[in-house]
Amino acid sequence: MRYILLIVICALVGVTFAQPVRYRSPNGISDKKNYNRRAAQPYFLSFRCGLTQFYGELNAQAMHGIAGIGIGRSLNKQFAVQLDYNAGTIGGEKRAFFNSWFVNEYNSAECLVKWDLSEQFSQREPGPVHMAVYAGVGQIWFSANAFDLDGNRLLRFTNSRQSARNPLFLRWGPPKGPKGIKKTREGLLPLGTSVDYALLEKLKIALEYRFYFVRTDKLDATSGHRLINPEESDSYSETPNDAFSFIAVSLQYRFGQRKK
Repeated sequence: MRYILLIVICALVGVTFAQPVRYRSPNGISDKKNYNRRAAQPYFLSFRCGLTQFYGELNAQAMHGIAGIGIGRSLNKQFAVQLDYNAGTIGGEKRAFFNSWFVNEYNSAECLVKWDLSEQFSQREPGPVHMAVYAGVGQIWFSANAFDLDGNRLLRFTNSRQSARNPLFLRWGPPKGPKGIKKTREGLLPLGTSVDYALLEKLKIALEYRFYFVRTDKLDATSGHRLINPEESDSYSETPNDAFSFIAVSLQYRFGQRKK
């Protein structure tokens, strides 16, 4: 999968450098942007797949896969709001001190605001390639297990028959609801950038990079420079919270009609 993704990235970069200098503006003045700043097709549906990377205690890399879907609406040509759902795995290892590797299965739901820099700052009508940045808030549901590097013996885990939900917005405390939850729930802050290329009037391909700040230190079933199981207050340590990112290729289909 990583080789297919690399080929697609190289092709996208090649197309980017081969784009024409600019589009001719439909308002009749080729050196000026179109006066109408509304998107021609305000709604869009996107699909993505890519590879994840982890930043934390067990940070020797083992890239895993991610896939996702999103739906959104362009407020105008510069700004759009979108809702994303992603599912994937994160992995890594560390032999020094920990002598363990981990795998984390997660799902996330995110609300993002996207800012098209090409539309915002270009003095002329932008070409088919657009660069954008985005940020938002979201929630992640995950289950992580850490194993011994030598014998694959289970060492640490995030969920068991005794696991229960913490009160919303609290790190730990008296659990609420039934025990035996299969996935831990935490907040996250996504930041990202993308390069979009218009293949057709309604179809775009994009290269995305997204970085997540997660409000937990146990994405790798490890909390701090310790070998204890990360549960309740032991889920957090003096070390920074974990983070992860992904690089992905996505397809976006636009639909709908702008209001006159």
